Parts: sequence; structure tokens; C-alpha cells
Amino acid sequence: MRYRRLGRTELQVSELGYGAARGASQDRAKFIATVHAAIESGVNFVDTAADYGNGDSECALGEALRGHDHIIVETKYQPYDGWGGDAAYTGSAAALTSSAEESLRRLRRDRLDILLGHGIRTLESLDRFMNDGCYEAMARLREQGKVRFIGISELSTVDGTHQILKRAVPTGALDVVMLTINFLLQNAVESVLPLCARHDVGTAVMMPLNQASQESGLVSVPAALECVRRHVAAGYLPSQPPYTDPDLFDFLKPYSVPAAALRFVLAQDVSTCCVGTRRPERFRENLPVVDPPYLDTPRVEKLRELFGRIQGHVR
Repeated sequence: MRYRRLGRTELQVSELGYGAARGASQDRAKFIATVHAAIESGVNFVDTAADYGNGDSECALGEALRGHDHIIVETKYQPYDGWGGDAAYTGSAAALTSSAEESLRRLRRDRLDILLGHGIRTLESLDRFMNDGCYEAMARLREQGKVRFIGISELSTVDGTHQILKRAVPTGALDVVMLTINFLLQNAVESVLPLCARHDVGTAVMMPLNQASQESGLVSVPAALECVRRHVAAGYLPSQPPYTDPDLFDFLKPYSVPAAALRFVLAQDVSTCCVGTRRPERFRENLPVVDPPYLDTPRVEKLRELFGRIQGHVR
């Protein structure tokens, strides 16, 4: 495993992080075994959230991470009443503080390494989050030593052109941001990452396999082709060859689609790339992607040529 600097936090984080959004509620033992496999592989960065499995993810991590105090844990507080783009903003300083205290209890830790405002999805609610007491509450928790670093994550299914982060990063208020980058949504590479570099903000990448599922996402050739079809249907790609060709992804060989997708992300100027898997053996299968040069220039350029103009996240 190789490590990169997480912006001005000065933390050294593993290139692959573990995304703990799924699995804890379905099979706790396998989830914990997968976390342990990740740690044994050199992973030292784990992403979770208070509302993943209604707290099940944090509870399971609290058990899995006993004796592993060196692991950097990033968790989140969601200031909305749901996941949809039309969810009502419900953030408050009291709710954020209470959520952070509950996260500390579930994770069995004395402090949170990173606390993010979760899935900020409109400019209006970003302004509210930063000015209605929520950001001040995060900063106060940092001053109290209960949180080391603070920031926000985006909701790219609503904000596919990263307007939230393009406004928030230059304020200098954030230590870390979590954003979506994959080869079907690349535009943050040219728009957000340079801002993060300029303001020394750490970057944790989510959804490197898009919205991964067996039916769609960057997990296999059939699933990736289905994801491309959905982009065509949404108007982000033309309904013509090569996007309609069954051999669209042949140029990635000998890499599998998920391996190429992870290598594409690691070829960018990011701090860590979070991968969510539910089986230890599947996580171990991902490990070769950390070997430089990650993805060679001709394949990177071909992916940019094919998909670099996409301006929206399709699940």
C-alpha cells in the first residue's frame, strides 16, 4: 500500500480507503472481516456516516477497529430529512453536535478524525450550513478536541458539475472534502481538484465505480455497458457508435473494468480513493491497482475522449 498527503491535515492516508456505507446491517461478521482484511492490506482510512444503516456502520466499525487506533476514521452528519435532491434542509448546530457525540459513542473513540457535512446538494443549503450554526458547531468541536478536521461531502447525483465544492473550497473553511470522480464523471478533475490543490484541501474520492451494482456501474463489462446506456438515455452521451458498441471497453484489456476504473482515479491528484466491498477476498482483489503508473496515458486519454464531456451523474 502507498500513502498520500491529505491536504493541510498533514495526515498520510492510504491510496485505497475503505468505504463502509454498506454491509454492516446485512452481515456484520463479514463486514468486520472485510475491514480487517483492508487493515491487513495497509488501509488506514475508513469512511462512514451516522446514517449508514441507521448507525449500524459506525457500531460495527467500533467493534472492528478495537486495537487499531491508528486508523483514520471519517464520518458525517446529514443536515437533510432524506437522500433525494428535493429533501428538506433540517440542519442545526444542536443536531450536528448530538450526531457527533453519538458517532463518538458508536465508534468507541475519544475523538473523530474527520467530520463532514454529508451530501450538501444546493448552493442555498450550503450557505445555510455555513452560516446557520452548523459550521460553527463543527469548528467548536474541533476546538474542543472532539474532532480533528472538518469539511463537507457533495451529492453528485444532484450536483453533477460540483457547484457546491467550487464555491466552498475557496472559502478556506474546509480541511477535507469528499467528492465523486470516476471515468463516467470526470469533470471534477479539471474543476475541483485544482482548487483543492491551491487551498491545500484533502480529497477523499467516493463512487470510483459509479453507483456500483450488479446491474449497472463499473463492476463488469455488462454493468458498465448498461451504465453507458443510461447516460445515453439521459442525453449525456450520443446514441451512436462507439457508445452503442458491445466492444466499447475492449481497449481496457487486460484490466477488468473495475480495476481500470480504480486505476483511473488513482492516476489523478487525489488523496485517497474509497472502495466499498462486502467480502475480504474482493477487497484483496483490488490491491494491485495501487501499483504505479496506475493507468497508462493512452488508456487515460481514451477514457477522457469517450467520457470527459459528461456533465451529470447517472445511477
